[in-house]
This record gives sequence, structure tokens and C-alpha cells, in this order.
Amino acid sequence: MRYEKLLKSRPSGIRAAPRIMGPLRAAAKRAGIVWLDLDLAGVADRDAFFRRCAAVFSLPDYFGRNWDALHECMLDFAGRGVPGAIVHWRRGTELSRRAPEAVTTALEILEDAAAYWRGSGRIFLVVVDRDSVTGLSLSPLR
Repeated sequence: MRYEKLLKSRPSGIRAAPRIMGPLRAAAKRAGIVWLDLDLAGVADRDAFFRRCAAVFSLPDYFGRNWDALHECMLDFAGRGVPGAIVHWRRGTELSRRAPEAVTTALEILEDAAAYWRGSGRIFLVVVDRDSVTGLSLSPLR
């Protein structure tokens, strides 16, 4: 029940993931919120990150695989008529270690997308596994 109440408050932004994801995922499903698993295993650079995002977010063929295009697509994603989305950013240790600037830029874009969704009264929440991003302090999901 804790997550149902949390999701009704329409949280948006980037937060540290809870240690156990199952209850959050189940609450999202009951609320009709899209769950996107951004599994970054094997992703070590910006180009691989763009390819993974294209697959996970079902980005259009015209996605330009650059930061501006990702930003635009994340805002367009909000227009797909879903009440919200939760992105589970996980297993990004290699990307964080080998391309920290890519992680920083990606999280800035996702934070901006969250603000856009928040303005429309919907959820766009990115929950980041604690060991997935180095050198970044994230507020816990509460």
C-alpha cells in the first residue's frame, strides 16, 4: 500500500531505487503506469546508450542518436497517452565508470523530461539502482 499512496502523489524526477523493486513494480502495474527496464549491462559508451534507449523507449526510426534527439523523444514520449512511466536504471556501473559524462548528460535529460511530465500532472520517475551510478547522491524514493 505504501507505493500506491506514493504514486497517487504523482512523483517525478530521479531517485535512488528501493532495495526491493517488486512492490513498486506491482503498484505501478495496478495504477496503469508504464514500467521501462533500462538495463545497461554491456553498455560502455554514449553510442551504446543511445541504442539501448532506442530499444527500451521504442524510439522512432528517425531518432538521431544524439543528446538533442533523445531530449526531444523523451518529451514526445509524454504525449503517448499514458498516465505515467517509471524507468528502472540498472546495471550501469560500466557506463558510469567508462563514460561518466554520458551518465551525467543522460540523467539531466531524464530530469528535464520528468519536469515536463510533472507539469502535465503525470508521473515520470527514474529509479536508479544504488550501485549503478558512481559519485552521484540521489534522494531515496519515499
